[in-house]
Amino acid sequence: MKAVIFSCSLKDGKNSSSQSWSELLASKMQEQSIDTKIINLKQFDYEASTGQDLLHEQLAECYDANFITFAAPINFKNVSFFARNLAKRFAYANKKASADGIDLFAGKQFEVCIMHGCKNDHLPDGREIYVEYDGKYTKQFKSFLPELDYILPNRFLNLRVWQPADKHGPDRKKLHLDTETVNDINDTIQAFKKNYKEFKNKVLLRDWLSYFRCDEPNAFGRGYTLAPTAINTDSVQKHIDWTHKNIDDVNIKAQIFVSMKERCIRSDCYDEAELYFNEQFELGEQGKMQPGDTYDTKHNDPNKIVVVRWKKNGFRITRSANYRPNNY
Repeated sequence: MKAVIFSCSLKDGKNSSSQSWSELLASKMQEQSIDTKIINLKQFDYEASTGQDLLHEQLAECYDANFITFAAPINFKNVSFFARNLAKRFAYANKKASADGIDLFAGKQFEVCIMHGCKNDHLPDGREIYVEYDGKYTKQFKSFLPELDYILPNRFLNLRVWQPADKHGPDRKKLHLDTETVNDINDTIQAFKKNYKEFKNKVLLRDWLSYFRCDEPNAFGRGYTLAPTAINTDSVQKHIDWTHKNIDDVNIKAQIFVSMKERCIRSDCYDEAELYFNEQFELGEQGKMQPGDTYDTKHNDPNKIVVVRWKKNGFRITRSANYRPNNY
Protein backbone atom coordinates (compact mmCIF):
# COMPACT_ATOMS: atom_id res chain seq x y z
CA MET A 1 0.00 0.00 0.00
CA LYS A 2 1.18 3.50 -0.84
CA ALA A 3 0.08 6.94 0.37
CA VAL A 4 0.89 10.46 -0.88
CA ILE A 5 0.29 13.48 1.35
CA PHE A 6 0.27 17.02 -0.07
CA SER A 7 1.22 19.65 2.51
CA CYS A 8 -0.44 22.84 1.24
CA SER A 9 0.73 25.54 3.63
CA LEU A 10 2.18 28.86 2.47
CA LYS A 11 4.66 28.63 5.35
CA ASP A 12 8.00 26.89 5.47
CA GLY A 13 7.57 23.33 6.66
CA LYS A 14 9.15 23.84 10.08
CA ASN A 15 6.58 26.55 10.89
CA SER A 16 3.52 24.84 9.45
CA SER A 17 0.71 22.99 11.24
CA SER A 18 -0.20 21.34 7.93
CA GLN A 19 3.33 19.98 7.59
CA SER A 20 3.39 18.82 11.22
CA TRP A 21 0.08 16.99 10.75
CA SER A 22 1.34 15.48 7.48
CA GLU A 23 4.48 14.20 9.18
CA LEU A 24 2.43 12.71 12.04
CA LEU A 25 0.10 10.96 9.57
CA ALA A 26 3.10 9.69 7.60
CA SER A 27 4.80 8.30 10.71
CA LYS A 28 1.62 6.48 11.80
CA MET A 29 1.19 5.03 8.31
CA GLN A 30 4.79 3.88 8.13
CA GLU A 31 4.32 2.13 11.49
CA GLN A 32 1.72 0.01 9.66
CA SER A 33 4.01 -0.68 6.70
CA ILE A 34 2.32 1.81 4.36
CA ASP A 35 4.85 3.41 2.02
CA THR A 36 4.28 7.17 2.44
CA LYS A 37 5.51 10.23 0.57
CA ILE A 38 5.00 13.87 1.65
CA ILE A 39 5.02 16.53 -1.07
CA ASN A 40 5.44 20.02 0.39
CA LEU A 41 4.06 22.47 -2.19
CA LYS A 42 6.09 25.36 -0.76
CA GLN A 43 9.28 23.71 -2.01
CA PHE A 44 8.18 24.05 -5.65
CA ASP A 45 6.87 27.64 -5.62
CA TYR A 46 4.72 26.85 -8.65
CA GLU A 47 2.56 29.99 -8.50
CA ALA A 48 5.66 32.18 -8.92
CA SER A 49 7.34 30.01 -11.55
CA THR A 50 7.74 30.91 -15.22
CA GLY A 51 9.74 27.96 -16.53
CA GLN A 52 9.45 24.22 -16.07
CA ASP A 53 6.57 23.02 -13.94
CA LEU A 54 8.52 21.11 -11.30
CA LEU A 55 5.39 20.22 -9.35
CA HIS A 56 3.94 18.42 -12.37
CA GLU A 57 6.71 15.80 -12.20
CA GLN A 58 5.94 15.15 -8.53
CA LEU A 59 2.45 14.01 -9.46
CA ALA A 60 4.02 10.79 -10.76
CA GLU A 61 4.11 9.72 -7.10
CA CYS A 62 0.31 9.49 -7.23
CA TYR A 63 0.29 7.09 -10.19
CA ASP A 64 0.53 3.95 -8.06
CA ALA A 65 -0.75 5.49 -4.82
CA ASN A 66 -3.77 3.99 -3.06
CA PHE A 67 -4.34 6.92 -0.73
CA ILE A 68 -3.99 10.67 -1.50
CA THR A 69 -4.38 13.36 1.13
CA PHE A 70 -4.55 17.16 0.94
CA ALA A 71 -3.57 18.92 4.20
CA ALA A 72 -4.27 22.64 4.11
CA PRO A 73 -4.63 25.63 6.44
CA ILE A 74 -7.27 28.32 6.54
CA ASN A 75 -5.88 31.79 5.77
CA PHE A 76 -8.34 34.68 5.98
CA LYS A 77 -11.43 32.45 6.09
CA ASN A 78 -10.35 30.51 3.02
CA VAL A 79 -8.32 27.43 2.17
CA SER A 80 -4.79 28.33 1.05
CA PHE A 81 -4.37 29.07 -2.64
CA PHE A 82 -1.77 26.27 -2.75
CA ALA A 83 -4.53 23.77 -1.91
CA ARG A 84 -7.11 25.29 -4.25
CA ASN A 85 -4.70 25.32 -7.18
CA LEU A 86 -3.65 21.73 -6.52
CA ALA A 87 -7.31 20.68 -6.43
CA LYS A 88 -7.81 22.43 -9.78
CA ARG A 89 -5.02 20.30 -11.27
CA PHE A 90 -6.72 17.10 -10.18
CA ALA A 91 -10.12 18.32 -11.37
CA TYR A 92 -8.69 19.29 -14.76
CA ALA A 93 -6.97 15.90 -15.17
CA ASN A 94 -10.11 14.03 -14.15
CA LYS A 95 -12.28 15.92 -16.66
CA LYS A 96 -9.72 15.46 -19.44
CA ALA A 97 -9.39 11.72 -18.78
CA SER A 98 -13.14 11.22 -18.42
CA ALA A 99 -13.59 12.63 -21.93
CA ASP A 100 -11.45 9.69 -23.12
CA GLY A 101 -13.47 7.22 -21.07
CA ILE A 102 -10.73 6.77 -18.46
CA ASP A 103 -11.27 6.76 -14.69
CA LEU A 104 -7.95 8.36 -13.74
CA PHE A 105 -8.41 7.80 -10.01
CA ALA A 106 -9.83 4.27 -10.04
CA GLY A 107 -8.71 2.38 -6.93
CA LYS A 108 -7.58 5.53 -5.13
CA GLN A 109 -8.96 6.89 -1.88
CA PHE A 110 -8.82 10.59 -1.03
CA GLU A 111 -8.76 12.48 2.23
CA VAL A 112 -8.81 16.20 3.03
CA CYS A 113 -7.74 17.74 6.33
CA ILE A 114 -8.30 21.45 6.99
CA MET A 115 -6.41 23.23 9.80
CA HIS A 116 -8.60 25.89 11.37
CA GLY A 117 -9.50 27.55 14.64
CA CYS A 118 -12.69 27.15 16.61
CA LYS A 119 -15.79 29.21 16.04
CA ASN A 120 -15.80 32.13 18.44
CA ASP A 121 -17.21 35.62 18.89
CA HIS A 122 -17.42 38.28 21.58
CA LEU A 123 -20.42 39.82 23.31
CA PRO A 124 -20.48 43.56 24.12
CA ASP A 125 -19.41 42.87 27.71
CA GLY A 126 -16.25 41.20 26.44
CA ARG A 127 -17.28 37.61 27.09
CA GLU A 128 -15.97 35.18 24.50
CA ILE A 129 -18.40 32.71 22.94
CA TYR A 130 -16.60 29.47 22.14
CA VAL A 131 -18.25 26.76 20.06
CA GLU A 132 -16.65 23.34 19.60
CA TYR A 133 -16.49 21.98 16.05
CA ASP A 134 -19.71 19.97 15.62
CA GLY A 135 -18.62 17.56 12.89
CA LYS A 136 -20.51 19.34 10.11
CA TYR A 137 -18.90 20.95 7.10
CA THR A 138 -17.48 24.34 7.94
CA LYS A 139 -18.05 27.35 5.69
CA GLN A 140 -14.44 27.05 4.52
CA PHE A 141 -14.96 23.40 3.64
CA LYS A 142 -18.15 24.13 1.74
CA SER A 143 -16.37 26.73 -0.38
CA PHE A 144 -13.71 24.12 -1.22
CA LEU A 145 -16.10 21.28 -2.09
CA PRO A 146 -16.89 22.30 -5.70
CA GLU A 147 -13.22 21.81 -6.51
CA LEU A 148 -13.33 18.32 -4.98
CA ASP A 149 -16.52 17.01 -6.60
CA TYR A 150 -14.54 14.38 -8.55
CA ILE A 151 -13.47 12.54 -5.40
CA LEU A 152 -15.34 11.01 -2.50
CA PRO A 153 -13.16 11.27 0.62
CA ASN A 154 -13.61 8.63 3.30
CA ARG A 155 -13.92 11.34 5.94
CA PHE A 156 -13.48 15.11 5.91
CA LEU A 157 -11.18 16.09 8.76
CA ASN A 158 -11.20 19.46 10.51
CA LEU A 159 -8.29 19.95 12.88
CA ARG A 160 -8.34 22.74 15.45
CA VAL A 161 -4.83 24.12 15.82
CA TRP A 162 -3.39 26.87 17.99
CA GLN A 163 -3.33 30.40 16.64
CA PRO A 164 -3.11 33.80 18.37
CA ALA A 165 -6.86 34.41 17.98
CA ASP A 166 -7.78 30.89 19.15
CA LYS A 167 -5.67 29.41 21.91
CA HIS A 168 -7.90 26.36 22.42
CA GLY A 169 -6.27 24.12 19.82
CA PRO A 170 -3.02 22.12 20.09
CA ASP A 171 0.30 23.67 19.09
CA ARG A 172 1.90 22.29 15.92
CA LYS A 173 4.87 21.04 17.95
CA LYS A 174 2.60 18.97 20.20
CA LEU A 175 0.15 17.42 17.75
CA HIS A 176 1.53 13.96 18.56
CA LEU A 177 0.50 14.52 22.20
CA ASP A 178 -3.07 15.57 21.37
CA THR A 179 -5.38 12.59 21.88
CA GLU A 180 -8.12 13.86 19.54
CA THR A 181 -5.63 14.45 16.70
CA VAL A 182 -3.98 11.05 17.09
CA ASN A 183 -7.34 9.27 17.28
CA ASP A 184 -8.53 11.02 14.11
CA ILE A 185 -5.37 9.94 12.31
CA ASN A 186 -5.69 6.34 13.49
CA ASP A 187 -9.35 6.25 12.41
CA THR A 188 -8.35 7.63 9.01
CA ILE A 189 -5.73 4.92 8.54
CA GLN A 190 -8.16 2.18 9.56
CA ALA A 191 -10.78 3.48 7.10
CA PHE A 192 -8.14 3.51 4.38
CA LYS A 193 -7.09 -0.07 5.10
CA LYS A 194 -10.69 -1.25 5.33
CA ASN A 195 -11.54 0.20 1.91
CA TYR A 196 -8.24 -0.75 0.28
CA LYS A 197 -8.47 -2.56 -3.04
CA GLU A 198 -5.67 -3.64 -5.31
CA PHE A 199 -5.77 -1.95 -8.70
CA LYS A 200 -3.82 -1.78 -11.93
CA ASN A 201 -3.64 1.40 -13.96
CA LYS A 202 -5.09 1.09 -17.45
CA VAL A 203 -2.71 3.70 -18.88
CA LEU A 204 1.07 4.05 -18.79
CA LEU A 205 2.66 6.56 -16.40
CA ARG A 206 3.55 9.04 -19.15
CA ASP A 207 -0.04 8.99 -20.43
CA TRP A 208 -1.45 9.26 -16.90
CA LEU A 209 0.71 12.35 -16.27
CA SER A 210 -0.24 13.91 -19.59
CA TYR A 211 -3.80 14.40 -18.37
CA PHE A 212 -2.48 16.83 -15.74
CA ARG A 213 -0.60 18.94 -18.28
CA CYS A 214 -2.09 22.27 -19.35
CA ASP A 215 -0.26 24.79 -21.53
CA GLU A 216 -2.35 27.82 -20.62
CA PRO A 217 -0.02 30.54 -19.22
CA ASN A 218 -1.89 30.93 -15.92
CA ALA A 219 -3.07 27.34 -15.48
CA PHE A 220 -3.59 26.17 -11.89
CA GLY A 221 -2.71 29.55 -10.36
CA ARG A 222 0.57 30.29 -12.12
CA GLY A 223 1.08 34.04 -11.78
CA TYR A 224 -0.54 34.32 -8.35
CA THR A 225 2.83 35.41 -6.96
CA LEU A 226 6.27 36.59 -8.09
CA ALA A 227 9.61 34.88 -7.59
CA PRO A 228 12.12 36.79 -5.41
CA THR A 229 14.32 37.45 -8.46
CA ALA A 230 11.37 39.02 -10.32
CA ILE A 231 10.56 41.65 -7.68
CA ASN A 232 10.87 45.30 -8.71
CA THR A 233 8.55 48.29 -8.54
CA ASP A 234 7.25 47.86 -12.08
CA SER A 235 6.65 44.09 -11.81
CA VAL A 236 4.93 44.49 -8.44
CA GLN A 237 2.52 47.14 -9.74
CA LYS A 238 1.69 44.96 -12.75
CA HIS A 239 1.16 41.99 -10.43
CA ILE A 240 -1.18 43.99 -8.20
CA ASP A 241 -3.19 45.10 -11.24
CA TRP A 242 -3.33 41.50 -12.51
CA THR A 243 -4.54 40.25 -9.13
CA HIS A 244 -7.38 42.77 -8.97
CA LYS A 245 -8.42 41.88 -12.52
CA ASN A 246 -8.26 38.09 -12.22
CA ILE A 247 -8.98 37.20 -8.57
CA ASP A 248 -12.55 37.79 -7.38
CA ASP A 249 -12.39 36.32 -3.87
CA VAL A 250 -11.26 39.09 -1.53
CA ASN A 251 -9.72 36.63 0.95
CA ILE A 252 -7.61 34.96 -1.76
CA LYS A 253 -6.45 38.46 -2.74
CA ALA A 254 -5.48 38.98 0.89
CA GLN A 255 -3.49 35.72 0.91
CA ILE A 256 -1.61 36.87 -2.19
CA PHE A 257 -0.90 40.40 -0.99
CA VAL A 258 0.23 39.32 2.49
CA SER A 259 2.42 36.53 1.08
CA MET A 260 4.06 38.90 -1.39
CA LYS A 261 4.53 41.54 1.32
CA GLU A 262 6.45 38.92 3.32
CA ARG A 263 8.45 37.84 0.28
CA CYS A 264 9.43 41.44 -0.46
CA ILE A 265 10.58 41.97 3.13
CA ARG A 266 12.67 38.79 3.00
CA SER A 267 14.17 40.01 -0.28
CA ASP A 268 15.05 43.41 1.24
CA CYS A 269 12.57 45.15 -1.11
CA TYR A 270 10.84 47.41 1.38
CA ASP A 271 9.35 49.90 -1.11
CA GLU A 272 7.68 46.99 -2.91
CA ALA A 273 6.52 45.50 0.41
CA GLU A 274 4.85 48.84 1.12
CA LEU A 275 2.89 48.61 -2.13
CA TYR A 276 1.47 45.24 -1.10
CA PHE A 277 0.70 46.47 2.39
CA ASN A 278 -1.22 49.39 0.91
CA GLU A 279 -3.39 46.90 -0.98
CA GLN A 280 -3.85 44.77 2.12
CA PHE A 281 -4.87 47.81 4.15
CA GLU A 282 -7.33 48.96 1.49
CA LEU A 283 -9.00 45.53 1.49
CA GLY A 284 -9.51 45.97 5.21
CA GLU A 285 -11.04 49.41 4.76
CA GLN A 286 -13.44 48.03 2.15
CA GLY A 287 -14.42 45.19 4.50
CA LYS A 288 -15.57 47.45 7.34
CA MET A 289 -19.24 47.97 8.08
CA GLN A 290 -20.39 51.41 6.96
CA PRO A 291 -23.46 53.44 8.01
CA GLY A 292 -26.50 51.85 6.37
CA ASP A 293 -24.88 48.42 5.92
CA THR A 294 -26.81 45.41 7.26
CA TYR A 295 -25.55 42.04 8.45
CA ASP A 296 -27.83 39.00 8.69
CA THR A 297 -26.35 37.16 11.65
CA LYS A 298 -27.61 33.74 12.75
CA HIS A 299 -25.91 33.92 16.11
CA ASN A 300 -27.38 31.64 18.78
CA ASP A 301 -27.31 34.25 21.53
CA PRO A 302 -30.99 34.51 22.67
CA ASN A 303 -30.81 38.30 22.82
CA LYS A 304 -28.99 38.50 19.48
CA ILE A 305 -26.59 41.04 20.94
CA VAL A 306 -23.53 40.74 18.75
CA VAL A 307 -20.98 43.40 17.88
CA VAL A 308 -20.55 43.32 14.10
CA ARG A 309 -17.81 45.47 12.61
CA TRP A 310 -17.13 43.72 9.32
CA LYS A 311 -19.12 43.00 6.20
CA LYS A 312 -20.26 39.41 5.88
CA ASN A 313 -17.94 38.55 2.98
CA GLY A 314 -15.46 41.33 3.62
CA PHE A 315 -11.78 41.02 4.44
CA ARG A 316 -11.08 41.49 8.15
CA ILE A 317 -7.77 43.22 8.71
CA THR A 318 -7.92 42.19 12.38
CA ARG A 319 -7.31 38.54 11.44
CA SER A 320 -4.18 37.15 13.11
CA ALA A 321 -2.77 36.09 9.73
CA ASN A 322 -2.26 39.78 8.88
CA TYR A 323 0.56 40.03 11.37
CA ARG A 324 1.72 36.46 11.94
CA PRO A 325 4.82 35.66 9.81
CA ASN A 326 4.19 33.14 7.04
CA ASN A 327 7.75 33.09 5.60
CA TYR A 328 6.50 33.14 2.03
